[in-house]
Formats: sequence, structure tokens, C-alpha cells
Amino acid sequence: MNDRKPSKPVRKNISATVKFFDEAKGFGFVSPADGSPDAFVHISVLQNTSYQELREGMQILCDLADGDRGQQVVAIHEPEEEEEVPVGVDIEVTGVVTTFVPEHKYGFVTPDGGGEDVFIHTNMLERSDVDLENFGIDTRVKCIVRMGLKGPIADSLEVL
Repeated sequence: MNDRKPSKPVRKNISATVKFFDEAKGFGFVSPADGSPDAFVHISVLQNTSYQELREGMQILCDLADGDRGQQVVAIHEPEEEEEVPVGVDIEVTGVVTTFVPEHKYGFVTPDGGGEDVFIHTNMLERSDVDLENFGIDTRVKCIVRMGLKGPIADSLEVL
């Protein structure tokens, strides 16, 4: 007999507004823009983002699933400011790592064609299977980039 619960369906890329988030307690609630009931959000879903907090009133794009006690956020796509960040616009950028501070878990890529530096986070590097022992300043890379709250951010990266 299989005791595993069937996986619950996930609703992807749902716009929501943060109702409240208590960083000390590690949880809060968001109000989905589609009118569905409020959803629980745990601090652990921020692990794969560059953000450590959610502010009241912040607009986010998230994935929702039914939990044991109602809807819950299962993933957050970089928090965004209302009307300022285009959603779903990914571009490919080739460039060179110009800053990398592994102890602070971030760095920047300067695009070959100029423009704003691209933020990279070590969580994204791990998801992209980058060997951190052989990664650092002057490494040539290609990354898929989208706009985050503070500027361009890499969703994935490939060492060239």
C-alpha cells in the first residue's frame, strides 16, 4: 500500500499582494489578485529569491497550492513593485562576472553589450549546477535574465 499523498495541483504565476508578513515568526499572508482566498506564506519560500522579507502592500508573483489548512504559497518569483517590473520578460545576456562575494551569497555580471549589471545569487548558481569552486571574477557566462525589484536578476546561468 502506498501511504504517499497525491501531489496537489499548483496554480502558477498568480499575482498577489502581501497582507502582512512577520519576519520574526517567519510567516504571513497574501491576497491573490484573482479573488481566491488569502494564502499562507512561510519564510522558507524566500530561499530561492534574493529577498529576505516581504513588506505589507508589496506585489508579488507566486505559485499557490492547496495545503492542509487552505491555500499556501509554494514559490515566489522575485518580488516586484506595482507597474514598474515587466512580468514574464526574460532575455539572454552574455557577459563577465565582475563581482562575486560567496560569503554574502551574491555577485554581478557585466553584460558584453553594456547596460545595467545583472544580479546573481548563489542559490541560482546551485540550481544551475555551477561548480562554485571554479567560479569567480572574470568568468564568462550566459544567463537568462528578468527584471527584479532592484534591477536585472539572473534566473539561470551557464559558464562559457
